[in-house]
Amino acid sequence: MPLRQNETVIFDLHVNQSLVPYEELYALAEAIDNGPFRTLWVLDHFAALQENVAHPMLDPFVLLGALAAKTKSLQLGILVANVVNRQPAVLAQASTSLQFMSNSRFSLGLGAGASPTSRFAEEHHSLGIELRKKMADRHAYLVHSVETIRSIWQRDASTTPYIVAPPTEPHITIGVNSSELAVFAAQLNCSVNIRWNHENLSSILGAYQKEAKICGTQANISVWMPWSLKHTENQEAITPLAELGVDRVIFLTTQQQHFSELMNLGNFLFP
Repeated sequence: MPLRQNETVIFDLHVNQSLVPYEELYALAEAIDNGPFRTLWVLDHFAALQENVAHPMLDPFVLLGALAAKTKSLQLGILVANVVNRQPAVLAQASTSLQFMSNSRFSLGLGAGASPTSRFAEEHHSLGIELRKKMADRHAYLVHSVETIRSIWQRDASTTPYIVAPPTEPHITIGVNSSELAVFAAQLNCSVNIRWNHENLSSILGAYQKEAKICGTQANISVWMPWSLKHTENQEAITPLAELGVDRVIFLTTQQQHFSELMNLGNFLFP
């Protein structure tokens, strides 16, 4: 069965790039270059998320540079780049590079990073990267990063040193887990992304939508959920999300077999 297009919701694909060899990532990107997914997103982690590691967790900016050369129409993005991992100037420069290399097909997802006690903090501890203890401090640095990145993108090339602006500014999506961060995203004129079954999904999206209306921001909401073959036959899970104002569903590959499933669907999925 083909992946039926939803009338109100865009479908994207989010890959865990440490699950398969990079050659399979290339092949998948080429296969979906003309649909049915609008954007191919990659992770930003130093370490693999699964216990049985057979492949490296490739750097997202390096990987997307290669995928930009392999594709022509597929949108490309990072979901999400942890602002703890790179200074704003590095994020701005890398994003500008991808905009030029992809002919303005790049989208930048940003995240505030985990707390020092989170299960996602182990990779940072092992590398000696300090994490901010207070959520308010993590949020403040994310806001600072967005503002700094945009200020670099908007610099005049006649200034010194000479910095070339991207052909178009990449759109920014912020990964949110709280109403506080969702409000900041609306104030920054950014999209938001959240786990599809978050326990506070309705209230967080409501806070974002309310603040977006106050600020005159166009509300754009995406959720991520694990990929499953059932999505090609049954989209009952999508309807309640659309009713909450979700514009985009991003399917995440969480198992190695998901890549073969996507490719084996052949012409049904890739007309």
